[in-house]
Amino acid sequence: MLKPKGETTPLTRDNRYSGLRHHAKVHSFRIVTVILAWVFIAAAFYQWPELLTGLQRAIQWGMEAIGDSIPSPWGPRIEFVFREIGGFVWLQITLIVVFLRMILSGIASIWRLLRARRLD
Repeated sequence: MLKPKGETTPLTRDNRYSGLRHHAKVHSFRIVTVILAWVFIAAAFYQWPELLTGLQRAIQWGMEAIGDSIPSPWGPRIEFVFREIGGFVWLQITLIVVFLRMILSGIASIWRLLRARRLD
């Protein structure tokens, strides 16, 4: 059935992403990835300290490359901020958390895709 021109319909809301259950799932995923990142960092500190050192050097090299590619005076300022104001430790933790979330989200997406195919 065609609607007359200019007629509007009320917006429908998708309830899949609202409610306590969805927020609990999202925040538990976030909390678990941060805890898992700290566990990996602690394990690497005791078992593979050269891995953390290599990651720290790679981050330092990246900060220097970004600082050198941006014209003065902003390049050195950005490099200083990242390097001196907690850039090494917190940037490493953030990168590990983001990497873990990408991997776990990919696994979850594949899982949902396979489960949806099985139900069809």
